[in-house]
Amino acid sequence: MERPVWEEKKGFFLWQAWALPEKGVFWGCTRRASGEALLSYRIDRAWSEIVLLEDHSGSGGQMAFEFLGRLLIPCMLKKNRLTFHGVLLEHQGRGIILSAPSGTGKTTHARMWRDDRNALIINGDRAACAKTEGVWTGYGLPWSGTSGEQINRRVPVSALVVLERGDRNEAVRVTDPLEAFFAVLPQVQYPSWDKDLSGKAMDLLEDFLRSVPVIRLRCLPEPASVDVLAEALEDLSGKGA
Repeated sequence: MERPVWEEKKGFFLWQAWALPEKGVFWGCTRRASGEALLSYRIDRAWSEIVLLEDHSGSGGQMAFEFLGRLLIPCMLKKNRLTFHGVLLEHQGRGIILSAPSGTGKTTHARMWRDDRNALIINGDRAACAKTEGVWTGYGLPWSGTSGEQINRRVPVSALVVLERGDRNEAVRVTDPLEAFFAVLPQVQYPSWDKDLSGKAMDLLEDFLRSVPVIRLRCLPEPASVDVLAEALEDLSGKGA
């Protein structure tokens, strides 16, 4: 077999993917120490069918199910669904995506919205979005990382928030299209080794950013940061953005 087109070392495991001519994509998981095969899948060339070939993980299907969530990301891209690494919130009927690298504090901020403002956390780790009747809408998924927070629900997305740590609380709308694109791009999930799907992800992101405003929130992990962001969101609403 040729060299993998993608691999990721995570804890005790090594995930790899191979693009096989005429056969689609083969995905496999092995133990890093021993090389023991644990899971393998095949996705057809059209990204429309996922087949679990083997499961030797001994997890009663849990490990296979969890990784299925990652395999669905390119499949959803094929169907014009864009996936962000971020928390999908609903507050007063409006969707908010809190996007940031792991460990930045988006889960803490989302839970303050839930506890202080009665917001719903639709998904604590992933925001799947699709344009429905001209409106970008966020959808719940049964995969939510370590947050364990997920609801089967959808909501129109009113803003995407790029959360950063700061020494004070400040929310600023990103008005430059190029700055917004590169601020959000690191949190878009797509198979970078697949040229066609990478291009589709970039096109969908451009379309998303034409109608969904981006706010950069530099903040401290304190309730006052929720007030600052809420004020910025209300300002957007008042301007009809």
